[in-house]
Amino acid sequence: MKSVHVAIIGGGYGGIRAVEHLAKNSHISITLIDKNPYHYMQAEVYDFIANKVDMSHIMIDLPSLCKSFGLVEFVCDEIISIDTPASIISTGTRKIHYDYLIIATGSRTYFPDFITGLREHSHGVKSVPAALDFKQQFERALLNRIDAQKQGCDVQPFNIVIGGAGLSGVEIAAEMAAYANKFYKNGNFGCRGIDVYLIDAYESILFGMDPFLIESAFERLTHLGVHVWHNNRISEVRANEILLDNGKTLGFEFMIFTGGIAASTITQYLGFETNTKGHLIVNEMLNIPSHDNIYAIGDITQALNEEGKFIPPTAQLAERGAEHAARNILRSLKGKAKRPFRFKNQGVMIALGGEYGAGLLPGGIKVKGYLAFLIKKTIFWLYTAPLRRRSTIGKRR
Repeated sequence: MKSVHVAIIGGGYGGIRAVEHLAKNSHISITLIDKNPYHYMQAEVYDFIANKVDMSHIMIDLPSLCKSFGLVEFVCDEIISIDTPASIISTGTRKIHYDYLIIATGSRTYFPDFITGLREHSHGVKSVPAALDFKQQFERALLNRIDAQKQGCDVQPFNIVIGGAGLSGVEIAAEMAAYANKFYKNGNFGCRGIDVYLIDAYESILFGMDPFLIESAFERLTHLGVHVWHNNRISEVRANEILLDNGKTLGFEFMIFTGGIAASTITQYLGFETNTKGHLIVNEMLNIPSHDNIYAIGDITQALNEEGKFIPPTAQLAERGAEHAARNILRSLKGKAKRPFRFKNQGVMIALGGEYGAGLLPGGIKVKGYLAFLIKKTIFWLYTAPLRRRSTIGKRR
């Protein structure tokens, strides 16, 4: 079998999984390209912003990880362009030739333009700097509030607003509420004043998900004291206040927006077909149409199931897509026909603040409470432990 070079753009869940599967083949050399020198495990960010773990918990060093594989080079740089006829990627410092290309650059927070002031006055958590910025500002605000108690307990409400009650919004709201409860209990501070509001446009949280998950999450959020506002659309965000389309207003100290995602900005410069949020259109093989040697996977794509319905972007989807793209590349190298991508959900686990969770396991098994928390943490350990071991090996080389 001839030697080939595969370029992978993006060191997220999909990019890492593609490296793992392709690096097993000695005739394949790989270049992984990312603008950051770390793999950001955004699915665990709720623990970080709630101060349960430090930054190292959600990051893995990409240069040392790539060194552990042998024939994998890591390039930390921004993509400038892709010359598809010549099969050349241009970065700020070099040109990289590829035989096959996998685009896996993920997503960013989608701030709808029709919500005035949303981008300027709310936080996203799709990157480490954004999550760190929120975490630091939140802790400073807590200190300022405690200090304000010297004036007595007649202080302004301290409201945290989460816009969007999908998976990320629910997990962040639950963890922030649990953190606030623990903070005031541990310190025995006299003036309790943190309230978490979860605001969503749909009639239920986790809209479209299994009723068991919706019920379990709502029950837990209520127990934690989260104010859940259904059927409320945000029409405007000001410096410390949101306006809803029904005329209600709510002051806030911080706002995190999780109401949607858009593809990473790289899609604006590639010249490939996209949808309105910049997601790349791919065929059932996960190829860019008319480019049989270019694959796109994960959040950057408009992934559809067999019925033509949109598949919600998750780390699981990115990983399954990476495995499929790798298999199709190997099939092509062997002269075999490629196969279409079929996504089968292996279950959903949701963190719901403190040592509590809810989830659906393969076979329709339902779990909640401490057991679900343990299962979710075990899944995270099973994902990170091999990567950290590899990173340690690579660091020694």
